[in-house]
Amino acid sequence: MKKIENTALQMIAEASRCPDYGPDMVKSLMKKLDMNEKGFALLMNVASSTVRLWTSGAAQPCGTAKRLMQIYETGPEIVGKIAGGQLPADGRD
Repeated sequence: MKKIENTALQMIAEASRCPDYGPDMVKSLMKKLDMNEKGFALLMNVASSTVRLWTSGAAQPCGTAKRLMQIYETGPEIVGKIAGGQLPADGRD
């Protein structure tokens, strides 16, 4: 078990820093995932108003939100797994 823990820690330590995810990057990710503001808010587990603040540049996503966005950007198929193989019904109007 110790060897697995060391390997996981090494992978984390070697991982690149999260991008800053400014407004253009958030919008680009939403487009890549084919999601509107409401659907992206559901995915990120935040209020729609929070996504609006991110896309307008009035607020920056926190570190955890940035890491989630990085995961979704590098592996968009995970979104389908989270949604049970389907995007939420209100993920796109």
